[in-house]
Amino acid sequence: MIGWACLWIVAVRCQAEEEKPLLFSPVTEMPEWRLLESHQGTITRAQFEDRWRRIYDPAGVLARYIRLTDEGVELFRDTAKTQALFYLRFAQGGGQEEKVVSILSCVPEKPLLGKVVCLDPGHIGGDWADVEERTFRIGRDRPVVEGELNLKTCRLLAERLQQAGAQVVWTHQGFEPTTRLRPEDLYPEAIQYMLQDVKSRRFPSYSANGLIRWNAELLFYRTAEIQARARKVNEELRPDFTLCLHYNAAPWGRAGRASLASAKRLVLFAHGSYTADELAFDDQKFHLFQKLLENSNPEELEIGTAIGKEFKEKWGFPPEDCGGAGYAHATGVSPYLWYRNLIANRLFYGPVIFVEGPYMNDRTSYSWIQAGDYEGSRLIGGVMRENIFREYADRVADGVIGLFRERQKRSPAFTNYSP
Repeated sequence: MIGWACLWIVAVRCQAEEEKPLLFSPVTEMPEWRLLESHQGTITRAQFEDRWRRIYDPAGVLARYIRLTDEGVELFRDTAKTQALFYLRFAQGGGQEEKVVSILSCVPEKPLLGKVVCLDPGHIGGDWADVEERTFRIGRDRPVVEGELNLKTCRLLAERLQQAGAQVVWTHQGFEPTTRLRPEDLYPEAIQYMLQDVKSRRFPSYSANGLIRWNAELLFYRTAEIQARARKVNEELRPDFTLCLHYNAAPWGRAGRASLASAKRLVLFAHGSYTADELAFDDQKFHLFQKLLENSNPEELEIGTAIGKEFKEKWGFPPEDCGGAGYAHATGVSPYLWYRNLIANRLFYGPVIFVEGPYMNDRTSYSWIQAGDYEGSRLIGGVMRENIFREYADRVADGVIGLFRERQKRSPAFTNYSP
């Protein structure tokens, strides 16, 4: 057994020897700065500053770590700017286009033809649902397991996208982890993670061994699992864009005991809004630069806005207000769409739209979930509804398909017949 006294002694020694944060987030892969070399000379200083301040760092924290000139920007590990990490040379002409127009389908009934769409059903579910802390049960009702809800919804979404011509690929399609790591493999990283900020970190009331286990599980499902999915997306699947689907959950009325609430709201996330704590890490700096330079933001905004429009018109649920949360800021293009730096939309290459669907413990949505995968329509919360999985999938599908159908109409190459 590891005692609290031993952990505290280790923590004090670590803090005495090293005051600054670890250079890399736990269980992360070391940044490969060479991967950014292909972006040399592709954007101007004005484009860099616009994306940096508008999307990724509205508070201007990155200024502590960079030296900016008209010729380029040098990124440093430390605020003293003595340990250089990367130098980006700016374009002296017009730079890259703010939006690259991709080839559109000429088949009216299949606006997604030629597109590869990746679906990422959030969480794992199955035997891992309790470990993920994404399941609950009220009384003798059937358990609500988010990983299972996400997967069921994504399967229906895949049908709609395929009917519209898309090739659908998946980060996972079952209830087994994508990563080969398991919580017991991550005990050393768990201890390291715990000791990063002993004074302010929130600790559950566990024994020392229980706390290490809890942190190892956290790193397993939140970090190692998503990193494994990212490798699959980036190295094998290479989609045109990724849709990460989740159901949301409101805080419980009493700690540790599931309860229902009134939380009929919806939110979507595009990548951005790094915090000061996050930018202390080298890997977070790397991903900010990588995302800024790949310029996936315009596509994220268009797709996210289209889905948000469907939420508003078909469901009428109000948007979530993340203002003041400290980890997100408004995109300004849709009240439903916010910038947030999540592990998935940070690590997955290309446009990533993170969709947080109905709150699982909202009173109406809970009844809707408990009704199951029924056929036809039923009276739910005073409104005739199809099952929640079908309606959620249709809202996302209608947004995506509608956007690409509208692009077809705007394209000069569009015709009203199949070639």
